[in-house]
Amino acid sequence: MAQIYHHNAKTNAHSRTMIQNSSLPVTQIALSLQISTHTASKWQSRSFTEDKSSRPNVIHYALTDVEKETIRVVRTLTWWSLDNMVDCLQEAIPKAGKSNVYRTLVAFGINRVPPEEKQKAKKFKEYEPGYLHIDVTYLPKINGVRYYLFVAIDRATRLIFFKIYLHKTAENAQDFLKNCLEFFPFYVSHILTDNGTEFTDKFVSGKGQESGNHAFDKLCAENGIEHRLTKPATPSTNGMVERVNGTIKDHTIKTTTYTNIEKMQTDLTLFLTFYNFSRPHGGLRKELKTKIPFDAVNYWYALSPELFKIPPETFKLTHAPKLTTW
Repeated sequence: MAQIYHHNAKTNAHSRTMIQNSSLPVTQIALSLQISTHTASKWQSRSFTEDKSSRPNVIHYALTDVEKETIRVVRTLTWWSLDNMVDCLQEAIPKAGKSNVYRTLVAFGINRVPPEEKQKAKKFKEYEPGYLHIDVTYLPKINGVRYYLFVAIDRATRLIFFKIYLHKTAENAQDFLKNCLEFFPFYVSHILTDNGTEFTDKFVSGKGQESGNHAFDKLCAENGIEHRLTKPATPSTNGMVERVNGTIKDHTIKTTTYTNIEKMQTDLTLFLTFYNFSRPHGGLRKELKTKIPFDAVNYWYALSPELFKIPPETFKLTHAPKLTTW
């Protein structure tokens, strides 16, 4: 194979051989070939004529081997999109940017989703607006008082709603669902939660069966909502709301230390408006070719208006009277 030279190279294999075989002083060799004495001396001391690789002897990667293995495991367990993986991982791995995660996937040979996993993803996306993923997450203590954030995200539009509570009880979960039914502009048909006692009594008796008397289940039944539960010890099955929990925290409690609940409530409310009406969402760009959750609401309203209680513009006037740049 012919030697490929750097476009600024002043020597080739023939001249380099001449330099190595010459007994003349380096200064004379450099003068005769019109090269620098440094270049002449370099090739005179080498026993080969091919260009050396410019690859550094030691490559300092942004991600550690443990972090790369974490990315591999998350990918093979969930087969999330690149954007969703970055959103999920950045809380635990701050340096897990889009390029780093993608290079890691390529290195493991898992940058392409297997056909059977694509089919599963397609089935996952078939749900219309009204399928809510609900979870509760911890907020920092303020003056010794612990707060909890109940969070809901709609699977189809990525529209979110959340509310602060002092306790994660069944009564508060029921109250949160009532607020969700008032907030979302479409009818709620399904809800997916974990097996926490605020959402179910399935494991209270040890028999693995719901009594039907849980406050949350009662409200679901009253409104014709199918309440589904994740498999025990598998948080990835409710990963959509888990990821948005991290996004909310990244933009509020992880960047600001709050001294009173009022300020935290204000910032969370501002972020809620920003997320629903201004923040681009990677998953929506791929699925619906839209950018923000409210765009997706408009998309679905044009497609299936019978799913909605109120038009998108009415919803916007109610919940985004004044958009704020985050």
